[in-house]
Amino acid sequence: MNSAGGLTGVMVAALPFDWQAHDSYFVVAHLHYVLIGGMVMPVLAALYYWMPLLRGHTMGERSGRWAFGLVFAGVQLTFFPMHLAGLRGMPRRVYTYDAGLGWDWPNLLSSLGSAVLALGMLLVTADVLRTWRKPPRAHGNPWNGPTLEWLPSASYGTRSIPQVEGRDPLWQRPGLAREVEEGLHWLPGTATGLRETLVTTPRSARPHHLIVLPGPGWTPLLAAAGTAGFFLLLTLKLTLPACAFGLLAIACVVAWLWDSDRLPADSAKVADDVTLPVGARGIWSHSAWAMVVLLVVDFLVLASLAFGHVHLSMRLTVCPPPGAALPSPGALGAAVAAFAASAGLLAWSVAGLRARAPSRWRLLPLLAATATLAGGCGLLLHAFIGAGLAPRADGWSATIAALLGYLVLHVAVLLLAAGYLAARIGRRLLMPRQRATSDNIALLWWGTCVQAVVVAALPHAVAALMP
Repeated sequence: MNSAGGLTGVMVAALPFDWQAHDSYFVVAHLHYVLIGGMVMPVLAALYYWMPLLRGHTMGERSGRWAFGLVFAGVQLTFFPMHLAGLRGMPRRVYTYDAGLGWDWPNLLSSLGSAVLALGMLLVTADVLRTWRKPPRAHGNPWNGPTLEWLPSASYGTRSIPQVEGRDPLWQRPGLAREVEEGLHWLPGTATGLRETLVTTPRSARPHHLIVLPGPGWTPLLAAAGTAGFFLLLTLKLTLPACAFGLLAIACVVAWLWDSDRLPADSAKVADDVTLPVGARGIWSHSAWAMVVLLVVDFLVLASLAFGHVHLSMRLTVCPPPGAALPSPGALGAAVAAFAASAGLLAWSVAGLRARAPSRWRLLPLLAATATLAGGCGLLLHAFIGAGLAPRADGWSATIAALLGYLVLHVAVLLLAAGYLAARIGRRLLMPRQRATSDNIALLWWGTCVQAVVVAALPHAVAALMP
């Protein structure tokens, strides 16, 4: 089915054909072939394959075959005739039509197919409920699967972390499940009394350090609920309730992170005669790499906004357009200098935190970096607004306003992060080995300063290149 959807995708990708098929039932058929063949069917297959991990019981073999036949046949009978109805001119989103248009028999077949599809999905649902009602038991390995999810495990995971030396470990080493259950591999028991796992080298998979994972709590759940409420309420244009949910999410995230940068020990024994450090710094820190990935995505968003400005400027006869103006280089230079000073002051503060245990005087360079960051943002906004930036009057100004708005968002996030970092310094919670908070905030801070330079320089650079 997914291959059929791919073929129709090639067809609707051709502009002359899409001009005829757009907003017709052909597109409806194409969409559902792709979604059901590419997502729904694999999900159903995964449900039958991995159900033993949940309750220890497999779903019915006979009912599964019947369910597959009904779902597969129902999908074909439902959506294939829609291609023909679309080619005969039937538009999307209609609930009735006149007779004699040639749409009657394709829609009759689709209606019959939907009944067959519904019967197949009901059979799957009944099989799930029947399996779920059975008393739970150890899942074993009913399919003789070669991969590690079929190792014996409880709510805490596997008894020990196995040494894997190939793509099919359970086939290559038949006794691996027993060895893991007896604790004969890595980390046979908790080394710190907390949730933990091993981090290995990327190429040879040698254990490098122990990482402590977050434990259970209400704050991540409430943070997720606040985030979901914020975006869902915005779609309903309920701004004030959405802001309340957003503030709830921010408060819960801050509370959740408060205990995240505390290592329970410097090292831990993870196997016989093997001791590893707890946590990592610099290039080995997983949170630092997560921040790097975030910055890459962040700069791609900035690049898309910058492309909008460049594209619109290239379409102008005169850049900037009549009624708009560029700030003076001196005003922009002052803003860039403030951002550069902020980056340097933060580097000084972070270097001190890396060298020794924090003292409260380390707050001074952080406060200075925060003040110059906010000052640089204010100078940049004042420079463009003072030059007559009117985003509601022309598109050129609107693209610059979008760039400035994106920068202001980053500065607002960093002001919150600076307050969080200052609170941790004040409570002496940052140590030379426990500095993920400062390192990650520093990466975002420096990335924002680079973005500020791009936003300040781009309009002048584009205007200078225009004929």
